[in-house]
Amino acid sequence: RKEMHQVMEQSVDIFRSESGLKEACNKIEELKDRFSSILIEDKSLNFNTELTSALELENMIDVAESIIFSALSRRESRGSHQRTDFVNRDDENFLRHSLAYRTEAESRIEYQDVVITKWPPAERIYGKEE
Repeated sequence: RKEMHQVMEQSVDIFRSESGLKEACNKIEELKDRFSSILIEDKSLNFNTELTSALELENMIDVAESIIFSALSRRESRGSHQRTDFVNRDDENFLRHSLAYRTEAESRIEYQDVVITKWPPAERIYGKEE
């Protein structure tokens, strides 16, 4: 859990790059491999915190993997996803929601168009006076 936290904080924070995301992807793969041989020593069925922690970690690894795959495929900067190698927002190609799917065989990212109902997208300028 600590290693996953470290790699996500170092490579998948707000400012991201392809190299950092790929490094994080490799680390998550390593953690998945290690997790596959996890041993739960507490065999109780009630209040089994060891089992709960293991299940939480498994789900966190899945979510981390989805975040990394989505971030790698989104070649732009938008909101809290700031790619240092793609600094501009790209509404033409990425004004879409990223949808992450995973089966036993593969992980994939699909997209769904954003439906604009009230406010059109605009550049956000934080801390600047106009």
